[in-house]
Amino acid sequence: MLVVAPYAVTVPLAFALSERLDSATSAGLVALVLAPGAFLAPSVVNAAGGRRADMAGALVLGTAVVSFVLVATRPGATALALTAAQAFAVVSLVAGALPTVRDQILVPLRWGGHAAALAVLLLAAASGPRVDAATLAVSLAAVAVLLVIAGTAALVLRRDVFSALAATGTRDPIVACALAWSISGPDATGVPLASAVILGIAATALVIRRR
Repeated sequence: MLVVAPYAVTVPLAFALSERLDSATSAGLVALVLAPGAFLAPSVVNAAGGRRADMAGALVLGTAVVSFVLVATRPGATALALTAAQAFAVVSLVAGALPTVRDQILVPLRWGGHAAALAVLLLAAASGPRVDAATLAVSLAAVAVLLVIAGTAALVLRRDVFSALAATGTRDPIVACALAWSISGPDATGVPLASAVILGIAATALVIRRR
């Protein structure tokens, strides 16, 4: 329920709202809600003083599986979208299911992942997507709805709320950018990029607050 609940609400809602938005914003919103939880969620939970980074990691892995299924069964999904979701799922499996291998290559894995993430964001930003008041409003609304649903599900199930918010109440902006680009071109990355800024500010504030 922790993993499925946010998708069950936001995916149908995004498709319903997409008919009232312009094509680029619509594609960006759909890509955002289809993406898995933020890949850095376990690290953020740990850095912010949370006690269940392991739970956050497990939940992110769960969202990767759900995301892959949703993208794979979505009409019109392109090879790039599928590749982005598959790559994320493989990395999550290696990091979560093969700790010995992970520990041996942890440093280069982290640097490689961070470099790739930065490259995706820079390429998306350099493509000149439209980021206006409507884009920001859609991004803020999507993030808020996801957080509310994830937090509510965690409270109902009596699970760690912080871990649930970080893992299932977020969507990975890197994967979302790749999905949006594949769905409707570079202009569609505006919503995922705006969400990246929102999540980045929130994560930074949580880490600074702890210190």
